[in-house]
Amino acid sequence: MFSSRASSIATSDSFAPLSRQTNGLPRTTTRPTTTATSVASQDIICAVSESRGILSTVGLAFVNLSTAETVLCQICDSQTYVKTVTKIGVFEPTEILFMNPAKESTLCYIIQENISNATITFLDRKFWSDRSGHDYVDRLAFPADAESIKITFGGNYFAACCFAAVLKYVEVELNKTFTARSHRIRFGPSQGSMLVDLSTIVSIELVQNLYSRKSKNSLFGLLNETLTPMGARLLRANILQPSTEESKLLARYDAVDDLSTKEEIQDSNIAKLILVPTKQTFQYIEQSVNNIIMLKTYVSSIKNVYKALAPAQSSLLLTIRKIACLLLSEE
Repeated sequence: MFSSRASSIATSDSFAPLSRQTNGLPRTTTRPTTTATSVASQDIICAVSESRGILSTVGLAFVNLSTAETVLCQICDSQTYVKTVTKIGVFEPTEILFMNPAKESTLCYIIQENISNATITFLDRKFWSDRSGHDYVDRLAFPADAESIKITFGGNYFAACCFAAVLKYVEVELNKTFTARSHRIRFGPSQGSMLVDLSTIVSIELVQNLYSRKSKNSLFGLLNETLTPMGARLLRANILQPSTEESKLLARYDAVDDLSTKEEIQDSNIAKLILVPTKQTFQYIEQSVNNIIMLKTYVSSIKNVYKALAPAQSSLLLTIRKIACLLLSEE
């Protein structure tokens, strides 16, 4: 759902083995740490918080400053924090926030050992308030989503604290804020997806070639024909965390069958989606204007998608066609 950065998580340096230890704790490499200092060109900021106990509960919040989106997670993890590290690796945050007391924690050591290219920042405990998390939901979430999110917060205390910490940090340290009722917030639980361990991600070259970072000879590189950064992020997330939900998988299989066997869908759908105007004006205008133009292009494609999917029979493609119909009726 998130960053368009090209760097990959799957290198031997990025995911060092968890078994390497020094004085009983995983060895860490030298990397920048700060005490709540502003970092330029932020994309995704992640906050991490954990409970105390034998089985650790870890809260995570990933806030994308570019797209005004947040993904929240709360994971029941082992003492090696494999699930937590994998989840953070999928989103590739540019900065990771911890409470000040977490400086000497095992979780902090393991994350620093296994997540590269992320600045580690330690914040005062006052940033981590679940009540503030609820307040931010009231102010920023889409009205239709606010109540359900707050109800979910009731069973995800640490995720709520992380959500508050990131937004407070963005306001206080980065001097930025989101406009009211403009923020997309969702929960991304680890249930319903396959956990691919870090050594496997590296060894079978899921997202990066073992011998050359620039090479496209990896599963992600070969499959990535997406046209938008968001599409590339979604593909990458699906490769690293494949769904295990039978209904979702069967719906996808039916959709692929429709798209691959019905010529009328192939011809009209593919042609209309991949043929785009080549002549563009105002090449160097501000990014905000480019975004408006891009949005207009997307909207104008809805009618073509609706018509192209007329022969579809799979439930997934019929749902997409229904959504396109609703959008056309609102124009």
